[in-house]
Amino acid sequence: MTESANHTTYTFPARVARALTRRLTRWFLGYDVTLLEERLHKVEAASAHWKQTADRAHALQSRFDTVEKLLIELESNPKAPWLYAHRAERMDATVSFFNETSRAFHLARYAFACDYVKGKITADIASGTGYGTAMLVSQGGASKATGVDIDPGTIQYASDVYGDGVIRFLCESGDDTGLPEKSIDVVTSFETIEHVPDDRALIQEFARILRPGGTLICSTPNQWPLEDAPHHVREYTLESFRNVLEKSFTITAMFNQNSGASNRKFNRDQPEGIIPTTPENQHTAECYIAVCTRK
Repeated sequence: MTESANHTTYTFPARVARALTRRLTRWFLGYDVTLLEERLHKVEAASAHWKQTADRAHALQSRFDTVEKLLIELESNPKAPWLYAHRAERMDATVSFFNETSRAFHLARYAFACDYVKGKITADIASGTGYGTAMLVSQGGASKATGVDIDPGTIQYASDVYGDGVIRFLCESGDDTGLPEKSIDVVTSFETIEHVPDDRALIQEFARILRPGGTLICSTPNQWPLEDAPHHVREYTLESFRNVLEKSFTITAMFNQNSGASNRKFNRDQPEGIIPTTPENQHTAECYIAVCTRK
């Protein structure tokens, strides 16, 4: 208790104040605060438990969905188990158990290249599982297509699934393909250049196998830091990409490609699509696609 000239102030101990608060609350609301708090804690604990259960159920459902897709693929693709086992490094964008956004992103650039290959002899360098090489024939109308990749298992998959009399696959390095000089009308090579130790040697090999005036369609990510892309050996700006290409080629057109995916940070909040690169939009590209002519 404290006194002043005009009045007296009473100060309650904290425990007394808490007890009084509980009594008053119970009187006004008809509830014991302690009991209310206990019930609230139980509700919160139950909510956390059910959220954890729901998360586990979602993960389990996702696994069931993947298994179902794998079984469906097995009906038409006997190599699906190999592909699934190597899915972290190799993708066939026509196969349903891969991420939908990634599939669409990869298929879109091959669909873009199909506009340039009708009636042409093509080489797809770093062709991976071969789905894109096959697209150049089935959708683009290429007269012949050769896929080149350095990994033997991947070439075996591509040959078994997509190889035929018009489409073939070679296990060779991109900078030493073994293809005859000036034998190809169109070279495609998507997101390859950032993986190889010597990018100039790669570009020179493209120029060697292309006929004079032949076309190169080449893509690379726009400034993906190496810490975010552990399989890359360098990152490219638009300027550095242009510089390495222009040693052997004339760039006739440059395009931005974006996945449109909100969960891909290098999409830079852009809609899905492939559009001409301009000074105003060049910084927004997720990847660049260059269309070039051999000098």
